[in-house]
Amino acid sequence: MCGIAGILTSSNATFPDLAERLATMTHAMHHRGPDDEGMYVSSDGRVGLGNRRLAVRDLSPAGHMPMASGNGLVWITYNGEIYNTDELRLELEREGYSFASNSDTEVILHGYEAWGAGVVSRLEGMFAFAIYDSRQAPKLFIARDQLGIKPLYYAFTSDAFVFASELKSLLSSGLVSKEISPAGLVGYLQMGSVPNPLTIYRDISALEPGSAFEFALNKWTLPQPTRYWTLPTNTVESSSFEQAVEDIEACFANAVRVRLVSDVPLGAFLSGGLDSSLIVAMMRRATSGPIRTCSIAFNEQSHSEAVYARAMAQAVGAEHFEQVVTAEDVISEFDHILLAMDQPSVDGVNTYFVSKTARAAGLTVALSGLGGDELFGGYAHTFRDVPSMLKALKVAHAVPGGAELARRALQLFYRRPGWGRVGDALERPPSLASAYLTRRGLFSEREVRKLVHPDMWAVAMSEFDPVKYVAHRADSPNGEPHDAFSWVSRAELRTYTHNQLLRDTDVMSMAHSLEVRVPFFDTRLVESALRLPTSIKVDGSSIPKPILASIARRNIPKSVAERREKQGFSFPFDSWLREGLHNRVGQILPEIARDLHIECDELLSVQRQHQAGKIHWSRLWALTALGAVLK
Repeated sequence: MCGIAGILTSSNATFPDLAERLATMTHAMHHRGPDDEGMYVSSDGRVGLGNRRLAVRDLSPAGHMPMASGNGLVWITYNGEIYNTDELRLELEREGYSFASNSDTEVILHGYEAWGAGVVSRLEGMFAFAIYDSRQAPKLFIARDQLGIKPLYYAFTSDAFVFASELKSLLSSGLVSKEISPAGLVGYLQMGSVPNPLTIYRDISALEPGSAFEFALNKWTLPQPTRYWTLPTNTVESSSFEQAVEDIEACFANAVRVRLVSDVPLGAFLSGGLDSSLIVAMMRRATSGPIRTCSIAFNEQSHSEAVYARAMAQAVGAEHFEQVVTAEDVISEFDHILLAMDQPSVDGVNTYFVSKTARAAGLTVALSGLGGDELFGGYAHTFRDVPSMLKALKVAHAVPGGAELARRALQLFYRRPGWGRVGDALERPPSLASAYLTRRGLFSEREVRKLVHPDMWAVAMSEFDPVKYVAHRADSPNGEPHDAFSWVSRAELRTYTHNQLLRDTDVMSMAHSLEVRVPFFDTRLVESALRLPTSIKVDGSSIPKPILASIARRNIPKSVAERREKQGFSFPFDSWLREGLHNRVGQILPEIARDLHIECDELLSVQRQHQAGKIHWSRLWALTALGAVLK
């Protein structure tokens, strides 16, 4: 696991300080790779590649990056882990390639030499890499893994093409503007995370999951990324629910097993919930050796799942590490949390602290249960409520005066603030995307317009439409119809999971130099789960995720397997923002308003509304997290 960076210059531009700029970029990501630092600059001074290395496989100097091919004509800087390294190595050896290391980096490098851009379709794992190929017409090939587990950002100007694993690294080059993206900001306020490929900065883009492109130095035009992998759309008939359980369990067990390969200490996050408990159970199935698990707890018992995490750890004989987190801990780490965010997010603080706990426990690698909810229907407020919301919206549009009646009824039904998003939905044609935004969104359109400057709003609306955005990602690319469950699963994977959960997990874990692996996002498991008919995944049961629940009943303690409610690593932010964090938030909101041209009175109004118990804490924290841009 590493941090990667690079600078390419046009033929008309000269940067005699290119090496210094590149060194600044890699230094900005020291936390991503404290074990080693490397840099390559081409003989003509037009190409620079940088790397910060967190050594996980092949700890020797042979794994140093950037890494060159045997003839020195092809170079790679790489971030990630490839789990089918051994199989690919054998295939390449049969084709005549020899290896000087045991690293997966060299496998990708020789794979590119053998198969060109087609190498990405053969890789199973999480990755973001850049390969400079100086043979014939010089070019840079960059790619990102199928599910977007590892990040890759880039910017293009008339003089330079710059890329990195983190936004702060790109900005440190001095070649990229810090101008805020109106669409990125408005998208964040509406959705709680910046919607890819946008970022919070206008001139920086995120490479989408499952995408790659070749940048030719002699053409100096930015190509459109191409998709080499997409979520499957076709379903396959399963003989029975029982057979589906057997198939998914076998696939899941293998996904965990291959992620246990490491030359450094490895363990798991354990919240006490179903998904992380299943990870730990499969770890025990795969190894008889020691297992380390890590969890966070709270003095507020309504949010603490410590008892379930301890029970699961005891069941598998794991050495369990637990850290109690308080509001004072968040205050003391406040600035570092915002710096680690890299760009604003309404989530991620939980991962920050459990990663800190894991690192303190001596771990360099940890497995996470992220992904089970999105694949198997764990979120009631989207998988259950979105179809119901769509029905209500259709009725409201069909009945004269129905919109106002629906507004009042839905306000009473949800019995909580945030129903302003219902008003947005009632003004749009009813659709799954509109219903999804009503349940998954953050601020309503009316609320965002109060927060941002009118000019910024106008620009944002010309570049970003949240309904079209969600629909584009969740709808089938070939136009095949989806049942609501399958549609919501795709929406969760390609918006909420990609833009928020995976991104936050990466930056918050790497802030502590910790590699996090996510078995539920094994490509084969994702494909198998999405291709199951909804009737199998729901199975007529009121129990969330019945397939995983069935697997759990024969693998984890009954007290954990049969829990109906879960907290995950959910923080008691509601009370903390009213009490311990109140003053710190009150200090930073005016700074955010000044630097981002947001209405200060509206920001402070949100804090007052939360203090009075009128709005959900996520809105106040989302505005506070805009402070990440100031760091």
